[in-house]
Amino acid sequence: MMSERRRARQREDLLAMMRENASRAVILHQTIADRFGLNSTDIKCLDLARDEPALTAGRLAELTGMSTSAITAVLDRLERRGFVERRRDPADRRKVIVVATGEHVRRNAEVFARLAAEVNALLDDYDEEQLAAFLAIGRRLNAATRTFTAALGSEAPGPGEDSAPS
Repeated sequence: MMSERRRARQREDLLAMMRENASRAVILHQTIADRFGLNSTDIKCLDLARDEPALTAGRLAELTGMSTSAITAVLDRLERRGFVERRRDPADRRKVIVVATGEHVRRNAEVFARLAAEVNALLDDYDEEQLAAFLAIGRRLNAATRTFTAALGSEAPGPGEDSAPS
């Protein structure tokens, strides 16, 4: 059985590693966004929306916790760069559906193919049970982050916090 001190240290190390991983991911995605003349929020909105059928601006606002006016600006930038198209819903002409053109996938294929090769080589060092544990942890962390982000977005700013988007 692991000592309480060792377990506490491992948790601290894991949290530090996750913070570093998140920071490196933000920098990676900003670098990719720069290649497209966009910002990282634009790219992440596009990424979050990839599996959404019949995506609307309202649904994207819901997924991200951003205001509908901020999402409209994001969609305007993505549309100008050819990453999304706005189309009228054939079933309800008042409704506008946002459709990814796939351009970001095509333009990122080479970059992400290289990254995927490195990650797959790294994952080859782990057995099926370890990979299943990583997957379960990752899914739970994503769900916790989604819930926390939604709750934080609905709170009023605290003292010394600015409510204006940066």
